[in-house]
Formats: sequence, structure tokens, C-alpha cells
Amino acid sequence: MSQIYEKNHKRIYDFLYKYTQNADTAMDLMQDSFLSFHKHYSEAGLTEEKSLMVLYTIARNLSINFAKKFSTTKEIYSEDIDLHSHNPRLEKHAEFQDLEDRLYSFLGELKEDERSAILLKNVEGFQLTQIAEILHVSVSTASRLVIRATEKVTAIALRENLVPD
Repeated sequence: MSQIYEKNHKRIYDFLYKYTQNADTAMDLMQDSFLSFHKHYSEAGLTEEKSLMVLYTIARNLSINFAKKFSTTKEIYSEDIDLHSHNPRLEKHAEFQDLEDRLYSFLGELKEDERSAILLKNVEGFQLTQIAEILHVSVSTASRLVIRATEKVTAIALRENLVPD
């Protein structure tokens, strides 16, 4: 169990942070995910890959339940970057960070399944079969969710005039 935690806790936390946009909530949900996994699956003899799929399923379900139970507020912490330094690399980094923050804020406009699907596909790098297993849907449904979510995020980005140069 400790090996599963050591290998995967950062990935689960990152997924939950991108899902909730709140560091404390993500940390709490990550810990709850591993506790639930330990309680229900520690003796199940799952492979490492299957354990990871189960962890993502637990994390997703806990975040959905949390969102339904509590009204969450988004906390976005900006790094202390001196934009007047005239350092092109630093300015470019700040631009990309702002772009990333704005794109993640768009995820709140998606349905729960669409948000999960696009994060699992584009951020976590899972294949459609793995996404389908985590979401408990067919592969074709997982594919449709990813496509629909991508189309919606693209439309929101256009609406917000957030287009690449």
C-alpha cells in the first residue's frame, strides 16, 4: 500500500487540484481517496495499473460528492513574479501560467463527466479504455465525452477571446 501511495499520490493530488482548483480541498480529497482505497481494496490483490484506475475512480467520486455537498470557492495563488524585469523567459512563463489558469477556470462550465474525461485524457494522459473504466462508461461514451468537452472548452476560449497568437 505504501508503494502505491509513493508512486501515485502526486498524480492523484494534481488531478484533484485541477478538478477542484483548491489546494486544501485537493489535499483532503487525495488523502480520503487513499484511505478509502486502503479500507476497501488493500487485500484485493489488484495489479498496479488496476489500483491506479480504482484510485482515480475514488478520487473523482469523492470530488463530485464534495462539490455537491459544499459550495467551493476557487483559490488561485499567483507566484511572486516581477513582470517588470524585462526578462523575456520570465514574461513568457507568466503568460503561459495565466493562460493555463484561465483554461482551467473554463472547466467549471463543463458537466462533471466532461470535466473528468478531458482532465483524464489531456492532463493525465490516459487512453480512452482507461477513461471508460474510471468513469464506468463504454469506450465510445468516453470518446464522445472527450470530444464534447474539447469542443466546449474551445468555444469558451473563443468567447473569451483566448486564442493563440
